[in-house]
Amino acid sequence: MRTHQVVLFTLLMLSITVSPTASSQIVPVPICGPEVREEVALELENIANLPVDDKLDAELALYQTYAYCANETIDTSDFVTAANQCGASVSQLGSLFYEEMSCCGYDPQRRQFGCPVKVKQRFGFGGAPLPGSREYVLHCVRNTNGSLVPVGDDSVHLANEIYGTNPSWQFAVIANANDNLNTVYPMNGQTRNARSILSWGFRPTSCNFLPIWGNALNYKIRLDQ
Repeated sequence: MRTHQVVLFTLLMLSITVSPTASSQIVPVPICGPEVREEVALELENIANLPVDDKLDAELALYQTYAYCANETIDTSDFVTAANQCGASVSQLGSLFYEEMSCCGYDPQRRQFGCPVKVKQRFGFGGAPLPGSREYVLHCVRNTNGSLVPVGDDSVHLANEIYGTNPSWQFAVIANANDNLNTVYPMNGQTRNARSILSWGFRPTSCNFLPIWGNALNYKIRLDQ
């Protein structure tokens, strides 16, 4: 392991508080530490202004390079319980070490989705205030043919915390439903199945996108007037 990786790993371990009575517990350590996330944030910043097709190709290459970071083994039972309490089930599960999304909702009158994103670490989001990075959320709704189709997406920018405040924080991603509008009309009170996908760094490209960092929620919305 390179010297700078050893230092960063040591800092990571020191940043995790362990109760004196919990010495027998396993402290969760991510497969990909903050140095990896910093690398990804910089790589994404470097390709941000490429032509669209070149950017998509570069993002795909990066995604394939770092896909192994999704294979976490930390206990997610509390997160799954929180999602269930919000009326959602969890799918498309990536690493939840840095962030997670356990609840989403839909405002049919404004055609807006709202999802709180829990940020769980001070590090791993890119230099502050810039370049930082983005938490993307894609929203899909099941149409009358039974297929999930994208209806809208957006993101929130964040960066490493630099003032010494400990986590967690609640960010929020608000997105308008602007695509495939036939899936959210008519507003006659019908229930539709929805899926929202949180993905740090990489913008979700489909309703079956598997985030490296993040998760998807399946839940019900209603198309009230």
